[in-house]
Amino acid sequence: MLSQAEFLNSFGVSVIITIVGTALAIFITVTAAYPLSKPRLLGRKVFLLLFIFIMLFNGGMIPNYLLYKSLNLLNNIWALIFSGMLSVFNILLIKTFFEQLPESVEESARIDGASNLRTLFSVVIPMSMPVIATVSLFYAVGYWNSYFAGVMYITKPSLKPLQQYLYD
Repeated sequence: MLSQAEFLNSFGVSVIITIVGTALAIFITVTAAYPLSKPRLLGRKVFLLLFIFIMLFNGGMIPNYLLYKSLNLLNNIWALIFSGMLSVFNILLIKTFFEQLPESVEESARIDGASNLRTLFSVVIPMSMPVIATVSLFYAVGYWNSYFAGVMYITKPSLKPLQQYLYD
């Protein structure tokens, strides 16, 4: 089985999905969690309630399929990446970690003239590497083990992830 071209192709698709998906998911998760961790954000409670509502009440597989179909993402590798990109649980996990960081560190960055983005990327993210590494592993394992997205959105044999290939 290891010598078959389809296996190597599916393995490559799974590796690409895992690497690109994890990187994009971490970027989106961190940039969503940082403003939510600030109590001075206007509408913070509304956003948090909206995220929790989304976490509890998913739209379902038929609306997701119709959305991906209308966006022409069927039989596209981006469908496999987008399907696992947002996890509200991971956003709340990182948000909680950001809230535990000392405010004085961010204040000193602001005194030195750093913008919010500069503070996030130069101060907060280096201090948050343990939680970012943990959530990255969550995303990577989720992408690597993703079987359902391949079944839902992929019919081309050249785009099948490894898990779907092994099942077939």
